[in-house]
This record gives sequence, C-alpha cells and structure tokens, in this order.
Amino acid sequence: MHYFDYSSTTPMSERALKAYQECAIKQFANPMSPHTLGVHAEWHLLHYRERIAKQLNVEHNAIYFTGSGSEANFLAIVSLVRSLDHKGKHILTTKTEHPSILSTFLYLQTQGYDVDYVDVLPTGEVSIPSLLATIREDTVFCSVAIAASEIGTIQNVHILSEILRSHDILFHSDCVQGLGKINIDLSLVDAASFSAHKLYAPKGLGIIYLAPEHYFKPFLHAVTHEYGMRPGTVDLPAIAAFTVELEHAFSIRKTLSDRHIRWQRFILSQLAQDVSIVGTTVPKRLPFHLGLMVHGWSGQQFMLECSRAGLCIGIGSACQVGQTKPSKALLALGYTAEYVQQYIRVTFGEPTTSEDISFLIQTFKTILTR
Repeated sequence: MHYFDYSSTTPMSERALKAYQECAIKQFANPMSPHTLGVHAEWHLLHYRERIAKQLNVEHNAIYFTGSGSEANFLAIVSLVRSLDHKGKHILTTKTEHPSILSTFLYLQTQGYDVDYVDVLPTGEVSIPSLLATIREDTVFCSVAIAASEIGTIQNVHILSEILRSHDILFHSDCVQGLGKINIDLSLVDAASFSAHKLYAPKGLGIIYLAPEHYFKPFLHAVTHEYGMRPGTVDLPAIAAFTVELEHAFSIRKTLSDRHIRWQRFILSQLAQDVSIVGTTVPKRLPFHLGLMVHGWSGQQFMLECSRAGLCIGIGSACQVGQTKPSKALLALGYTAEYVQQYIRVTFGEPTTSEDISFLIQTFKTILTR
C-alpha cells in the first residue's frame, strides 16, 4: 500500500523503535519510585524533558507529558480556564478546531463557561474583524490551532498573539499538525499541545507546553505526577522515542519541507481539472498537506476506490471518521453540506518517495476518468 495519511498517524521509525526498546529494557522502573532504579529512571525522564525543551526553545519545567494529543488539548485548556474563574468565564475558539478541542469547549459550556466561536475566512484563516468583535471585558481564554488538520492553513500566530495579549487573554494553540514540520514560536502562545505519533514515535503520548509564569488548576485533585497536571505513570520509553524523533525532525525540516512543497505543486498541476484545493496554498499551508474537493465524487467512495487500488488517503480527522454529519471545519469555510461530501485529504511523510507521488497521480487519473 502507498500511504498518504500522515496527518492521521505515522509509522514508528527505526530510530524511535531502537530508543523505545533500549529505554524499556534499561529504564523500566517507575520514575516515582524512591529506590535506585526509580531514581535512575527519574534522571532519564528529566534528561528527555530537557532535550525536548531545548528543541522547542523553552524551559524544561514548561513541558508536561500526557496520554495523547487529545488529552493534552483537554488538560491544557481546562486546567488554564479553571484558573481564570476570578477574571471571567468567556472563552473563544473556532469551528475549524480538532474534535478534541470542540468537545472540550462543549464540556466547559456545561460547567458554566460562555463560549463564542470566531469566524474564519474561506481560506481557513481566522477573521481578525470577527475576533475583535467577539472579545469582551470578561474574555479570558482563546484556543486556535496553528493549522487545522482538515484544512491545512497556517494561522498568522503573530497577529493573533498581539491581539490576544493586548486584551490580557491567554492563548492556547493545538500544534499537533505543525510540530517538526513548520516553525513554531512558543513565545507567542501561553500553552500548546503536541502528539508523538504524528512524528514517527509511539501512540499514547501527548505533550503540553505551558509557560511557567502561568498558574493552572488541575482537572483532577491530589495528582502527584507531571507536576500535578495528570495522574498515571509516564511512558518513559515512548518519551525516549519521541525525543530522538523530535531532534531528527528539526534537523531535516527545511529539506523535507522543500521537497513536500514541490510535490504539492506538482500534484495540483497534474490534477487541476478534477480537484480544487481547500484552504490556501503555500507558503500559508502545511507543506505536507493537501485538502481537496474531488469534483463529481463522494470523498468516501473515492477513498474506497483508492484503497482498492493500493493507495491510502484520508477523508478528514481520524477522530471523527464514521460520523454521518458534515465536517464542522469545512462548513465553517462556507461550503455547503453537499459539497463537503467531496472532501479528501492527501498528506505526505518522510518515507514518501517520488514513486509514491507518481503512483498517486496515476491512480487518481485512472479513477477520475471512469
């Protein structure tokens, strides 16, 4: 199978597998245990935390490990929002966010918080006039992904940060899709979320960045792990695997990005008559990502035809596949519910080859001419 669904997940690399196995064998003890092996594991946990922090250009005590990217989103948002109750309960997001963000805001609504959704432009970018119009005196928090998984448009974080900070509003960004692929300046946000399995490391590991100057109120009480952010023994082997993959991703990011942008442009040039792009084009787009409308096809049916031909593509966020309702993210761009059904997603990865790209284009053309 030729794999083009890297936004959903990635295969573990040999580097990650090796690091995972070595750590699982040598540092298997619980880092919270007071005996020698536990202390040894705790030292390695700190060592990996510091290496990750170095790549992200932040302090090591700003890094928290969770059980997934979705959990990282939930805990980061809820823990920060609950700490701001004395200032207000009005919080903001967009309808193009990942399902884990949208479900978190729905939960917060049930807890007495007032939620507003900022409009986005047809390109997927946050509407600045809408943001300014939505801000109130009691607005305390806003979450906007650096790039939504279905759309791929990269937000202008500099402008968003300037506006939100001028109104004393904390800014969280879901950076799961962008980590290791585009430049992420964490000094512009107050909190961010990441996921290991989008970067050739194991599933079941999420990461929160939370600026050390901010107080948070844990979702659960009397928690002793991860500075009180969450319960449960950390997955040290997964953290080791993620550490080496993050370092590798940063070392090849420019080269890989240039290659993927060339492929983006080539695919669009070859299929221009049969597909249209969702969102915007480079440089305002994730370099490995193409959200497309396939003219005259159901995205679901087109995906199945591709799968039969040996090609794996996506049809949206893997966290909501199987739902019958149209994508909220795509509807927010102004598409009709009927047109949204034509959506597919093609995403490349480091293992993708030129032969894979040729196979994808030929397979698309064969299916589209039936």
